[in-house]
Amino acid sequence: MGRRENPVDHSRPARGRLAAYLRLRRQSAAMTYRELARATGLSSATLKRAASGTVVPRHTTVEAYVEGCGGGAAQVQYAGELWRHARIEERGRLSGLHAPRPELISDAADLSRALEVVWEQAGAPSLRDIRDRSGNPLALPVSSAARIVNRDAIPADEQQLEAFLAGCGVPPDKHAAWTAAFAKATAAHELPQEPAAADRPVERRLLHMASAYAGGPGTRTNSQAWRRLVELLPPAALDEAVAIGMHSYLASQASLNGKSLPAPLAWQPDLFTTHEGRYVAVEVKNLSSRGRGGPAAGGSVNKPRTPAGGAPPTARAAQVRAKHRPPAAHRLTAVR
Repeated sequence: MGRRENPVDHSRPARGRLAAYLRLRRQSAAMTYRELARATGLSSATLKRAASGTVVPRHTTVEAYVEGCGGGAAQVQYAGELWRHARIEERGRLSGLHAPRPELISDAADLSRALEVVWEQAGAPSLRDIRDRSGNPLALPVSSAARIVNRDAIPADEQQLEAFLAGCGVPPDKHAAWTAAFAKATAAHELPQEPAAADRPVERRLLHMASAYAGGPGTRTNSQAWRRLVELLPPAALDEAVAIGMHSYLASQASLNGKSLPAPLAWQPDLFTTHEGRYVAVEVKNLSSRGRGGPAAGGSVNKPRTPAGGAPPTARAAQVRAKHRPPAAHRLTAVR
């Protein structure tokens, strides 16, 4: 005869009800934990822990426990509801979330918040459980489910939306309201056309540089943060911020190249490109005042020679090789 189990801990009522129901199913089946382990393929320790009342077990463990005790679909569904309430109680987040009903969703932000609530109402099942219970795992990979529950993205299409809803236990007869909300949200979520290069050249440069230099830990987050900032800034503020920031950055890079940058905002590079693993900034127009002495940013360079039989070039790009730096590292070099 096995050792008697400790009394169920009811300090968390929902968790205690789940544990008590699991014990009742095993006692009704007159099974030992060793016999239940053979029937479910789970260890005796896992099954005892699931019915201890001290933790909320995995949803798949609860299903296997009840089925192993001979429970049918109705018993498994009831146990699943007990598990869902125990998880909501354990996480304690649902009461603090606020989102509109599907018929009141107006944009992507509303839809994202509402889907987070759906996930929490389902007991915040694991991403793999959502995928496996979706009925269409190819439409909802784990990575996509993660972006949805973390509110990094909304579903890519209606098929992925319905797979997510099914994975969270939303019945099919309620999907129509969600697909209508998705259509409304995606219509409002359409991005405007990118401005032409002549309209906002500084923005295009900043977006390019933000993507190029966000190469350390958390690359994806850094790039997204830059892009969100760009979208919020008005053109005048953006131009000023880029000019100041680029001057500071190019001054440090010029010093590494043995050059100086004495005149703030003296020039504006018109082209960023790469050559032999290094970034090159090419200037084709000088923004310095007429008659102003001193070299432009990046230091002085020799006057370009006039090719025999040809006119002098309008711009000259030179690559300054960096010393004491590995060749594969990208480095910005300012030249005129």
